[in-house]
Amino acid sequence: MNAPERWVLIDGYSLVHRDETTARVHRDGRLFEARRRLVRRLERIAPQLGRRVTVVFDGRDSGGPEMEAPAGPVEVAYSPAGASADAWIERAAHECARTQPMLVVTSDRLEREAASASGADTMGCGDFLDLCTRIE
Repeated sequence: MNAPERWVLIDGYSLVHRDETTARVHRDGRLFEARRRLVRRLERIAPQLGRRVTVVFDGRDSGGPEMEAPAGPVEVAYSPAGASADAWIERAAHECARTQPMLVVTSDRLEREAASASGADTMGCGDFLDLCTRIE
C-alpha cells in the first residue's frame, strides 16, 4: 500500500505507553505533556505515514486538560466520555476501511483483530515506533 494514500488511526495511549520517552513523562504524572510530545513527533513525519493521521485518546475527561487541537498534519481526537479510544477506532475502521486504505496502530490484539476484520491493515506499537525511527 502506498503510505501517502492511507488514513493512519493511532491508539494514543497505547503508543504513549510503548514509547520510552512519553512513557517516562506519563509515569512522572505529566499525561498532558506525554500526549503533546507524541503528537509533535508524529507531526514531523506525518506526510510519510499517510494522507491523514489521527491519534485517538480515551475520553476527554481523563488525564488532565484537553490538548489543543494542532493546526498541523496530525488530527487529535478523543473518544466520548465513558467510551474507549478502542471503540472509536474500531467503529471508524468498520465504517471506512472498506472504502479507503487504513492502518490501525495499537498494541491491543483484540482491537487489531477487529480492525483487520473490517479491512484495515494493522501494526503493533513497537513496529510502528521502529517505522517512525526509520522515517526520522
